[in-house]
Amino acid sequence: MFSRFSGVVTDRGDYTLIQTPSNPAFHWGNFMIFDRAPAAGDLIAWRKLFDQEFPYYPQPHHYAFAWDGVHGKGITEEFSAEGFEFESGVVLSTDTLLPPQHLNGEMVIRKMTTDADWNEVTELQIACGDPKFKAGYRPFKESQMRQYRKMTEAGRGHWFGGYLGGRMVADLGIFHDGPLARYQSVGTHPDFRRQGLCGTLVYKTGLLAQQEFGVRQLVMEADDSYHAARIYESVGFKRVEMNYSLSWWRGDQS
Repeated sequence: MFSRFSGVVTDRGDYTLIQTPSNPAFHWGNFMIFDRAPAAGDLIAWRKLFDQEFPYYPQPHHYAFAWDGVHGKGITEEFSAEGFEFESGVVLSTDTLLPPQHLNGEMVIRKMTTDADWNEVTELQIACGDPKFKAGYRPFKESQMRQYRKMTEAGRGHWFGGYLGGRMVADLGIFHDGPLARYQSVGTHPDFRRQGLCGTLVYKTGLLAQQEFGVRQLVMEADDSYHAARIYESVGFKRVEMNYSLSWWRGDQS
C-alpha cells in the first residue's frame, strides 16, 4: 500500500523489489523481499543484487532484506559476522477491537490537518526514534511524513495526534486499502509512557477507521521482542504471521 503510493514495487520472480527514490534514507522503503530464507553463501549474492537494484546509492548506504516467516529463519551467521542486524516482526490483526484495560480518558485525539499539526507530529516522531539512527534520521522522517500527508490528502487515511493539556504526547497513522486498514508508526513521547496512551490511541482510532472507511480488518506489525505487541494484543489484536529481516547501515548515516 505505502510503497506503491510513494515508490515502485517490482516483482523480480524470486524476490520483490521495493524502491522509494524520493526518500533514499528510508531503509524499509528501499529493500528486497525474498521468496525464501537466506542460505549459506547468500551474503555476497544478496549484497551484489542490492547494489545492482539501487544505483542511486553511489556507495553502500544500507542493505535491507526481508522474507516471510513461513520460510523459517534461515542461515544468518555470515550476515551477523558482517554487522547485519537480524530482526523478527510479528503481524497482528483484528476485526473486533476491545477497550484497553487502562483507557486514558484525559487524552484528546484529533486528526492532523494544518502545517503546524504536521510539523508537531514530525517532531514527535523524531523524538520517539530509535537512538541507533542518528544523523540521517531527521531528513528520512521529514520525507516520510510528507508522504503520509500526501496519502491523507488523497483520501487514503489519517494521521492522529493524542494530546494531554494541549501538548501532543502520542501519535499514529492509519491508512486503508479496500477492506483492510494498516497502522503506521505508533509512538508515545518518552516522558509520557505507561499512562495507557498507546492502547487508548490504537483503540479509538481503529474504531474511527472502521466507521469512516468501512474497513473490516485492522493490521499492524511490531517487533516480536518489544512490549508494544502485548499492548496491541490487549485491545483485541491477534498474532497471525511472522516476518524476518536482515539489515545493515553505515554508522555515520541514518
